[in-house]
Amino acid sequence: MVVLMAWVMASFLFQGVATCEGMSNKEIMQELEALRKRISELEKELTKKDQKIEEIRNETVKREEMPGVIEKMRAEGGPLSFLQEHIQFSGLIEVGGVWANTDKKAGGRISESDVTLNTAQLAVQANLNDWINGGIILKYEDPTFAAGVDESGIRLDVGIVTIGNPRKFPLFVTAGAMYVPFGGLLTHLPDNPLIDQPLTLVLGESREKAALFGFEYEGLRLSGYAFNGDMNKKGHENRIESFGFDANYSFQHKTGFQGKIGASYISNIADSNGLTEVLNAKGITEIESYIGGFDGYLSLSYSNFFLDGEIMTALKAFGPDEISTWQGKGARPMVWNVEAGYNYNWGKNLEIVLKYAGSNQAENIGYPRRRYGIGFNQTIFDGVIGSLGYFHDRFDRHDKDGRDSRDMIFGQIAVEF
Repeated sequence: MVVLMAWVMASFLFQGVATCEGMSNKEIMQELEALRKRISELEKELTKKDQKIEEIRNETVKREEMPGVIEKMRAEGGPLSFLQEHIQFSGLIEVGGVWANTDKKAGGRISESDVTLNTAQLAVQANLNDWINGGIILKYEDPTFAAGVDESGIRLDVGIVTIGNPRKFPLFVTAGAMYVPFGGLLTHLPDNPLIDQPLTLVLGESREKAALFGFEYEGLRLSGYAFNGDMNKKGHENRIESFGFDANYSFQHKTGFQGKIGASYISNIADSNGLTEVLNAKGITEIESYIGGFDGYLSLSYSNFFLDGEIMTALKAFGPDEISTWQGKGARPMVWNVEAGYNYNWGKNLEIVLKYAGSNQAENIGYPRRRYGIGFNQTIFDGVIGSLGYFHDRFDRHDKDGRDSRDMIFGQIAVEF
């Protein structure tokens, strides 16, 4: 800037010398005063431009400096630090296809096929501190064979708050919208209630707004919960009077043998998602009496082999006008599911699953009486699993839909992130 000013002054002086010979002293003084004012104005303009350039430099962060700036912000606290330390996001996308061929008892055959976005869900886990955390799951579901069935849309599937830290103290409390722990609902194959998979999930899965009290210590987990269910007893007020318990123990031996054994009880199995839907379809919103439910489950694994078994049953019969047998008596539905298999690692894990499942007194619910199946789960990339399976179903001779047997082939791609 100094050089520029000197150049400007020299230019003006040179011009002045060339013309001053014909000017009076007064005119020369006026010309010099005008020159001084002009130089002063130029100096102010140059100063403003220099200040603007400095501001731009201070506000601009070069691309190569960005990682360091972010690390500094994390170290100093603020939103980035809180998100990194306390908030975790995860998601699941399942895209599947099914082909089913059903033989009718009266003759004839029905063939169905469908491709769907089975599940799309986003989970957010907020660990506010060592003793309080919350979580929400937003889910979209598209039923298989969805003719006449609306897609679920995006809905709040789970929203809970947990107070406690089992690593430091064995007791904890969880409250909110949740799937209460009734049964293990064990399966190694894609779950889809619209194709009755697994039967234990279709009969017993219960989403409730509940308060749960738990105990967890060295592999032992106990939980008890209470809720106001959707299926009330006739004559009873709309209040909290349904409850349940679950107890399970996980163990592991140094030889590699490990497993879990557990049992569950719920005071009203009619509150399960599946049975509530069956009763509502018949126009039933209240039942004569609460029907308790029991579930026992076992999961074992050794080396690459595994075995899972589960049985679930109502503890007494429903009213004949609620859920009945083919004879017109009140039904006491029971289901079971057994899966055994092997994990073959050929660089990427391939899980081979054999299934045997079935039901009793469930012909008017529509469950298959016997199910035989085989499935394969292939790890494609980290977080990406492709599944392919085959089921053969045999139905009760008094099946409500008149079905005799069904062959089903299904496939799915699941992406977790």
